[in-house]
Amino acid sequence: MYVHIGEDAMVRMNDIVAIMDVQAAEGSLIMEQFMKDNENGIVDLCQSACKAIVITDFKVYLSPLSSATLKKRAEKMSRPYNRS
Repeated sequence: MYVHIGEDAMVRMNDIVAIMDVQAAEGSLIMEQFMKDNENGIVDLCQSACKAIVITDFKVYLSPLSSATLKKRAEKMSRPYNRS
């Protein structure tokens, strides 16, 4: 299953390691160092304000969608399909 994370980007659910709120991560020295260490693998999908950081096995995505929206999408995709 894939999750749409903004713009035209989709990632496999199994590849997602974490989804973080940008505001919560802004003051973190650990996140700052993580972003520096992975700067070549960062994909910025935001045309204006970024709301979430999606960390996958291969890349780090800056998403214009909120972490709550991304969580709901991932949960919706992981539920079994029910026709009733």
